[in-house]
This record gives sequence, C-alpha cells and structure tokens, in this order.
Amino acid sequence: MTAAEDFAHRLRQLRTRAGAPSVRQLSTRTGYGKSTISEAFAGRRLPTWSLIEKLAEALGADVEEIRDQWAAAKDRPGNAATGRHGETAFVADWLTSVRIDIPDLVTKRTLEEACAAAVSDHPERALYQSWEVLRVGALQISNAYYDDTPGEWSSNIVATYGRAEQDGLLAAGARNVANAVHYYYVGSRAHPGEIPSTAALLQIAVLAYRLAWQARDLIEVKTSDSAPAERQPSPAPLP
Repeated sequence: MTAAEDFAHRLRQLRTRAGAPSVRQLSTRTGYGKSTISEAFAGRRLPTWSLIEKLAEALGADVEEIRDQWAAAKDRPGNAATGRHGETAFVADWLTSVRIDIPDLVTKRTLEEACAAAVSDHPERALYQSWEVLRVGALQISNAYYDDTPGEWSSNIVATYGRAEQDGLLAAGARNVANAVHYYYVGSRAHPGEIPSTAALLQIAVLAYRLAWQARDLIEVKTSDSAPAERQPSPAPLP
C-alpha cells in the first residue's frame, strides 16, 4: 500500500473502534466538509495534519500517537512527489463518475450552464458565471468563519480562498484555482474580445465550480454546527 492508503487504513480502524460515526457526524464534530472527511478515509492522498488532529479528537484517539503515524507516512519515500504536505489535488466524485449528479450551488447557476456558455456565441458568460460562484462562496466563507466581509477588490476574493486554505478549511490549491479564474475574468473585462479558447474555458469552469462546491460544504457544516438545539418540551407538572 502507499503511505496514504496505509494511513487511511489506520483511520478506518479508529473509526470502527469509535462506533463507526457517520461522515456527517464527523463533519459536524471537526468543522470540515463531508467530501474532505470522505477523502481522508479513502486513502487517495495524505490529509493535512490539521484535519487529522480534529479527526483524532472526534474519534477519541491518542492525538500524539496519530501525529507520529501521520509524520511517518508523510516522510515515506515517494510521498514527497504528491505535493505540499504530501497532498494531491482533491478531485470530487462527480468529476470522475457519471453516476453522481453535479451539485447545485447557491447561485442557482449550474456547471452545465457555464459549459454551454463556453461553446456558445457568448463565451464571456462562462467566465462570469465561474467567477460569480467563487465570489458568492468567498462571501459566505468570510462571513461564517471570519465574521468579516471581503474588501471591494476582486483580489480580496482570491485572498479569502487563500486564507481558508492556509487555515485548513479548504484543500491545498484553493488559492491557485481562485487566482486562475480571477486572472482570466479580470483580463476578459479589461480586454473585451480576448477570451480563452473553448477548451480553456471548460477547464476554468470545472475548476471554479469544484472549488465553489467545497466552499458550499464548509457553509453547510458551519450552519449545522451553529444551529440551535431542538427545544425539548417542558416536563408536565407533578400532580
């Protein structure tokens, strides 16, 4: 097994010993999105330590012992090529399976619409929609996790994704994706008519929507975690 697969196997054992809590339960306990939690147990990449620390606490495991195991997996030969802190880019299941529906986003604009715009007579719409879903996601992340609102510059949106990545809320590469979409979006507005190729537009749309989907997961977790507990009825008075 690879280092990531071996470590994921250990995580699954800990999960079983803890009573096999659901992904949703672990998402609520850790503050990470369900897709991020699922990836940690899948073993396709080595998760960040910030995520593993939260998982260890949620599963009642020995944090120091898990840290040693994580560090050993990170330092295994061949693992350095997987990227920063042993990570590879997260790929959502709906991008690799025709059996899973593409998720809806809060803007009500779909990836199908963006892709259709990319091959239409108005390809600039694909860039606009791609940027718009990222903009809304950044506003929600900033409000939910940082009690703040990004500044008026579009670069502030990119900075928000960078901050969320640095804090371990989003997978490595989040800032790079937002920055790439930002580059093409701003460029198309500054120089009308200079639109990327259809192939590039389709790639931009997929990257933007994938990141926006991860942002949506963060908001769902935060919302469910902060929702008030259901009020229990008052006990009947004693006779």
